[in-house]
Amino acid sequence: MKHFSSSVRSALCGTGLTLVLGVATSSAALAQADHSGHNMSGHTAPAADDPHAHHHHPDPKAAVKRKMVDVNIAATPMVRQDGSKTTLGKELDGNKPVILAFIYTSCTTVCPVTSQILASTQEKLGADLANARILSISIDPEYDTPERLTAYSKQFDAKPQWQHYTGTQADSVAIQKAFGAYRGDKMNHVPLMYINGGGKKGWVQLEGFPTADAVVKEFRSQVKG
Repeated sequence: MKHFSSSVRSALCGTGLTLVLGVATSSAALAQADHSGHNMSGHTAPAADDPHAHHHHPDPKAAVKRKMVDVNIAATPMVRQDGSKTTLGKELDGNKPVILAFIYTSCTTVCPVTSQILASTQEKLGADLANARILSISIDPEYDTPERLTAYSKQFDAKPQWQHYTGTQADSVAIQKAFGAYRGDKMNHVPLMYINGGGKKGWVQLEGFPTADAVVKEFRSQVKG
């Protein structure tokens, strides 16, 4: 599997289609290896030559859509990448600013790009990262075990402030619905990122592939606001 250093990922993050192609290739290799022995019942039937042929493919060059959304945070159960149990409410408790996204580890289109942006974001946050939380929540928790999420996080050099979460399918759907991110099927999910300045009801929703610089700018703006 090809490994991308932090500096290479930062450079790729601004290249649009190059980022999609480069990182998706790496993630595809990981997904192919991870799917050995995986029970695929209940998953969308893939094309013979492309396991993500039916996946929604957003335009990496499309303008990022920004809007404010209100989110009711509940004590929905989740499981951290280290296997420990927690809840959404507990993870978002307090006044630390948050960046949150939905991913799944076998995805080879949207999720690798989103995770790549987060990888560059954590680097560009600099000292601000120490007081931040970054959450990546799986929308395919039945497949995304804590072990797979840990391996996935290492692929993107995730620092301690960036954690990945799994749980039950019902709880994952409940969290997606709370953020207005649920699209019925993982193959229909779109790139969505949420930013909160810390302890606020209103969240910034970014739909698309913002640059890491744009995410950092929005993050700092929400913290000050």
